[in-house]
Amino acid sequence: MTHALPFASGVAAALACMAFTRPLGYKHAAEFFNLAMAATSAFYFGSALPAHDTGSMLLEAAIGVPLFLLAFAGQWRSLKFTAAAFLLHGTWDLAHATMGLGAEAGMGFPVFCVALDWVLAGYLWWMAGASDRQKR
Repeated sequence: MTHALPFASGVAAALACMAFTRPLGYKHAAEFFNLAMAATSAFYFGSALPAHDTGSMLLEAAIGVPLFLLAFAGQWRSLKFTAAAFLLHGTWDLAHATMGLGAEAGMGFPVFCVALDWVLAGYLWWMAGASDRQKR
């Protein structure tokens, strides 16, 4: 029951993001999600700084760089890359919560992020597929 509120909050936040971006149209919505993931990738390194642990900083950077590159590819190639970035981000947050990997993020925040990221990953994959179908 401890994780129910952060999980429900993550789903609610994802639904709010979806509702906010839907009227923007595909191009601007994709730009919003790509920018959000690019910014998120930078937080990984920053989250490890207070620990003063080189290993944590390198590990977080090793996750953050691919997330940034996936968002970059999502901006220029296909939103499916951004969907993969959100899926990877949620998976990494799950590892924070269940295995204690990376910087200390507490217990509630990773659960929130898993829900948010995985719902958005599914939404972005659907958006990319819908856009592909319209182009045909």
